[in-house]
Amino acid sequence: MADFGTLSSLGAGSGGVLSYNVIDKLKQADEATMIDPFKTRLTNTQNKEKSLTDLITQISLFKSSFSDFKDGEIFQKRLADTNGSSVSAEVNSGVAVQNITMDVKQLAQNDIYQSKGYDSEDSKINDSGDDQTIHLTYAGETKDITIKDGATLSDLRDAINNADMGVTASIINTGADDNPYKLVLKGDKTGKDNIIKLDYSNIDDLNFNDISYQSKKYDSDSDSVTDSDTTFKVTINGDEHSIDVAANTSVSDFIDKINNDLGDYGISAKYNSDTGKIEMHMESIGDISIDEGDLNTAFNDNTEFENDNRVQTAQNSEFTYNGVDIQRDSNKIDDIVVGLTMNLNSTGTTTINIKQDTDTINKEVNDFVSGYNSLVSKIQDLTKYDADKKIVGIFQNESAITSITRDLSGILFNSFTTDTINKTDKNGQTYQETISLNATDFGFTMNRTGFLDFDSSKFDKMLKENPDKVEDFLSGDNGAFTKALDYIDSLTKGPNSTLELLNSQYTNEEKSYQKTIEDAQKRIDTKYQIMAQQFASYDEMINSYNVQAQTIQQSIQAMINAK
Repeated sequence: MADFGTLSSLGAGSGGVLSYNVIDKLKQADEATMIDPFKTRLTNTQNKEKSLTDLITQISLFKSSFSDFKDGEIFQKRLADTNGSSVSAEVNSGVAVQNITMDVKQLAQNDIYQSKGYDSEDSKINDSGDDQTIHLTYAGETKDITIKDGATLSDLRDAINNADMGVTASIINTGADDNPYKLVLKGDKTGKDNIIKLDYSNIDDLNFNDISYQSKKYDSDSDSVTDSDTTFKVTINGDEHSIDVAANTSVSDFIDKINNDLGDYGISAKYNSDTGKIEMHMESIGDISIDEGDLNTAFNDNTEFENDNRVQTAQNSEFTYNGVDIQRDSNKIDDIVVGLTMNLNSTGTTTINIKQDTDTINKEVNDFVSGYNSLVSKIQDLTKYDADKKIVGIFQNESAITSITRDLSGILFNSFTTDTINKTDKNGQTYQETISLNATDFGFTMNRTGFLDFDSSKFDKMLKENPDKVEDFLSGDNGAFTKALDYIDSLTKGPNSTLELLNSQYTNEEKSYQKTIEDAQKRIDTKYQIMAQQFASYDEMINSYNVQAQTIQQSIQAMINAK
């Protein structure tokens, strides 16, 4: 029952004739005439808005399934197939299709050194009583590093790391019974020019340089090392250290001179009576060379430069690229073919076949067909009409939507590209003829239900034999997929697109129906509020008349009874 304020006794006087039920029925009749048709239209419009939103979403998904065909971008995608494990490859779009042979001779390496063993990380490496300076050079940069008096092996590690030179220092426990802790230096970069150079002669000999420089064999340490005055030079990481040696200087005197004059630079020597050779040791690593002048010591001829504490020697990668010898300071090669990165993994030969990514092309064409058929199914459901079953799709009469599948199929099957073929006339003469290729030549057909069928094998054959024709038909300026993408944009992109304008129309209709309903409801509510007041007045009058009638009737009856 409608709420009409305090008129709770309405109908009492009229015996129920002027009651709320009467008003409600009258009001419901007016609402059925004036409001319900607009509510039906409103619901229908809201359903259209929802269905249109769903349709636009599906169209967007369909577009994304083949958008890479725009401007032929997908045809520039490449794959790098490798035959061999010595090289792996990554290729960007647009790299020329080609075959490459890589024969890796050696990999690029970084420099790695290990020290002698210590009994703990806290073993002292500077007990000189003073702070000392060591010189670290790496990748063209040199830094002086202060080692505090009393510094330990771990202090040295931290000092090298804090220098931030591209050399990483660490301490490893080798598990040896005696002196298991070793300091390891590792250069971060590969390449023969990125060697670690360290002059540490002022602290404990870490034995990074495990080379014993040996002279020729002498009969005794009294033998002469030179017949004339000369100069002996040792160059360590660019710093030259020299001593003058007089004619007829003995082996023992020569050794004393090295120890006395070059000892501060970490250079020492001794005579090995068992081998008869002078043994010289350097407390530095890096670039070391010896200039013997006129000495007969022959260090450069007798020393085997194998350093057991140089775990790995910095070196370039060496390989042949299509037969051309090449060196690089890295195992990542990205400067030979623009857009191609080759990673050297091991020695050996690998062939790299850079080819068009036909798998992705084929997949996206299949995605197009699948997306097209899903869209057709959706539109058919929204626009269907079945008189027998009395089924009418929500967009059955909406031309902006019913035309979509017709327009898309027209774009696909009315697009053409040309090809030239060789033919032979009746005289055996060969001539060329220009033919037109359409969607069916590329594997597309339309079945009678309006769905696309796709022959992948036919498309694959065309893509393998005539990739340029496939690209021209699908992605050229007038390509089928190019035009389809432009058409979809005309449907959904921007406020003036076909479906966005339709959506705006529905939104305006919804607002209009809601306004009409609200206004009509207000008019009806006001009308029946007034009617309720009028019914109350009439009911009160009737009730008054009834009371008067009852009084008169009672008086008459009393008069009758009195007689």
